[in-house]
Amino acid sequence: MSRLKRILLALTILLLVLIGVVAWIFRSRAEPIPEQLAEINVAEADPMKVVIPGSAGLPDLKLADLKGKTAYLVVGDRESMQAGESKLFDRALGRWQLPADVVGYAIADTEGFKLFSSKIDEILGPMRPEIRLPLYVDYEGAITKAFKLPKGHVGVVVLGPDGAVTLRHSGPPVDKDDKILKELKAALRAEEPVLPPAPAFKVGDLDNAACEGKTCMFVFLARPVKKTELPGVEGGFDGDMEATWKQLLDPSVRLAGLVADSDKKLKAADEAAAKVRVALVGTLEGLELSQWKTVAAADESRAPFEIPAAEAALVIVDSSGKLALRELGLVRMHKLSRVSELLGVDLSDRRE
Repeated sequence: MSRLKRILLALTILLLVLIGVVAWIFRSRAEPIPEQLAEINVAEADPMKVVIPGSAGLPDLKLADLKGKTAYLVVGDRESMQAGESKLFDRALGRWQLPADVVGYAIADTEGFKLFSSKIDEILGPMRPEIRLPLYVDYEGAITKAFKLPKGHVGVVVLGPDGAVTLRHSGPPVDKDDKILKELKAALRAEEPVLPPAPAFKVGDLDNAACEGKTCMFVFLARPVKKTELPGVEGGFDGDMEATWKQLLDPSVRLAGLVADSDKKLKAADEAAAKVRVALVGTLEGLELSQWKTVAAADESRAPFEIPAAEAALVIVDSSGKLALRELGLVRMHKLSRVSELLGVDLSDRRE
């Protein structure tokens, strides 16, 4: 065999090996969820000995050090994220009021992906401030192993002040009334928020009377925004990941993107759209809106909600006339779970 043929053969074998490795890494890891989760085997993997190395300035997460507090872990991986399995957990946990001695952590199960740790850290870097909980990357799968959670599904674990497991669940809730959400609420001693009544307001032709029985959402832009500035919109901003994240750090750009996304989602959801009224205070150039009414920037519409003239803001008045949400400046993406819940549509979190 000639030297050239030997080289070509070696390259072919190497290519096949690489294809096999990539196929193995990106295979679906979703396992069936048993009716009853397997018993925790302390001799095999003691949860109190689990340590997840911190990154991006986070200290190591040592489960043994959580004693004295009620702690909850929300575990997810590539498959569960793609399936949106954590959606109802996110909505509930983002809405509930938790006691001061309750702490929570998000765990990304990335077992088998340590080879790509630098790339994963690069991707997660700008996302971390957008997530409600401190995010830990578990390259060893220590959490799923210790708590016997099936791969490929959202998992929730609650530890009592003594370190004992008080709740352990795998899989998404069926609906917002699923018993697992009630059990989680009880385990965390969570309460529904007490919302104040909305002030007397008028935004364009929407006021308290016009919003009665409806959910009304108002977006206030701090400056005019052009369609070409919006990432994720056809004909909008087109840049690499770093440039896109930089764009999204502008509060007005981020809220204009929310307007564009919700306009499309409400248009496609007749039932939700019938229960919602939305108004944009400011200028969004180059984007045709079917659901949003545009109101010229005016201080009088900001005053009832105590919004400074030069600040971007998001306000939602729920169907009972309560002030359900008021966010000034940069609205972090985890807040979109609450917005989605109030509007009755699933909004993109812009991380896509």
